[in-house]
Amino acid sequence: MNPARVRLIFILAVLLASLLLLILPLPGARNVEGFGKIFQNIKLGLDLSGGARLDYIMKVDESQSQNVAQIAQQVIYVLRKRLDAAGYTEAQVRRVGAAENMKIRVEIPGVSDTAEAERLIGQRGRLFFGEVVEVQTTDRQPISKPLTARDAQWLRDMNDPNTWYLVNPKMKVGAREYELDGSYVIDARAAVDTQKGGYLVHLVFNGEGGDRFAAITRAYIGRRIAIVLDNKVIIAPVVRDAITDGKAVIEGITNLQRAQEVAILIKSGNLPVDLEKYEEAVVGPTLGRDVLRASFIAAIVGGVAVMIYMIVTYGSMGIVADIALLYNMLVLLAFLAATRSILTLPGIGGIILTFGAGVDGNIIIYERIKEELRAGKTIHAAIRDGFSKALVTILDANITTLIAAGVLFYFGTGTIRGFAVTLTFGILGSMFTNLVVSRSMLDGLAPLINVSRYLPKKRGASA
Repeated sequence: MNPARVRLIFILAVLLASLLLLILPLPGARNVEGFGKIFQNIKLGLDLSGGARLDYIMKVDESQSQNVAQIAQQVIYVLRKRLDAAGYTEAQVRRVGAAENMKIRVEIPGVSDTAEAERLIGQRGRLFFGEVVEVQTTDRQPISKPLTARDAQWLRDMNDPNTWYLVNPKMKVGAREYELDGSYVIDARAAVDTQKGGYLVHLVFNGEGGDRFAAITRAYIGRRIAIVLDNKVIIAPVVRDAITDGKAVIEGITNLQRAQEVAILIKSGNLPVDLEKYEEAVVGPTLGRDVLRASFIAAIVGGVAVMIYMIVTYGSMGIVADIALLYNMLVLLAFLAATRSILTLPGIGGIILTFGAGVDGNIIIYERIKEELRAGKTIHAAIRDGFSKALVTILDANITTLIAAGVLFYFGTGTIRGFAVTLTFGILGSMFTNLVVSRSMLDGLAPLINVSRYLPKKRGASA
């Protein structure tokens, strides 16, 4: 098939998919009317749409009372990691009050049902492995026998409230005692259990944790080891073989959401204290309607001014550039809707920045085409060679921006990540529209382009 026709089909397919993602309501779509319906599937940040506010009290004991501020910072760090991993990248976590009145405030944009977030926030996330000394089936906690291991405690099965395990976190291997907890885990990922059905979580230990796990599993072949999270037994499998590759699997999880929660809790680390919910409320947007309206008008005016400049400077090629810019904006909004990314005011700044990057790419290409035309080439040859020579420059400029966006996303939190997400999507879209969409439209409109407009003016003969 003709390459130009393949490009055209692909462009139209992307356009159709983008329109469907914006027009058809997705799960969780907002109820909006009129032109705003194009934004119904895009989640808005706390500054644009409001959301839920949760206040928590830290259950600090007497030994920790002198370090409340430091503990609060640790709590904020862990909660921030949990919320980011769960997709609440625009949530705000901060402390309010001071001393004994200090609380942790979590604000989640566009959310009225906070049940899922509360499950992540309220759990300490303490993971450990322990020897199963005894198993009992009863509707109440069993009573330990006098000869039972001193450090063992009865823990309930997470999925079966009538199953209890007597678990000792100190596992004897020869003359040594080993403890293995979540601090030795460097990665945790949820996955589908393709063999037994259900879901599981893959754990990867660091070097020391892998050595400990290998020694424990080698000594406990044929015996049960419990995997415990927040004093509930997730699973207590029988060890069949020694596991020496530093990896473990938590099986028997009934649904994907729970598997993801377990992975997030393990990976984000333990909370240093328990949290108790103090207050819950629904909050309005932090920015007023007037501010939002003014920002929107400024973006529209700026965009229109740029588009007019392109038409005045480049004529019919400027019209192609403007159509490509609108195409890019449509694809970017569809990306945000499809990935359920949250749009905030900094995110809108990222979109405007990509608008400028798209214009810059078109200008580089058009100047190259003008050089080729002045060298005497036909319009088709000038378009072909202009795009070819501009390719390296456009890739260099956009890749460096993508690297910066990647650094912002990796090290940033909250609204910084939101800015990085929109910037990344926008840059990728700009590269696609500059190199593919604009190329196809220029090839198709080549016979209509006034070549003389881009050639140098001839000077009149002197007397």
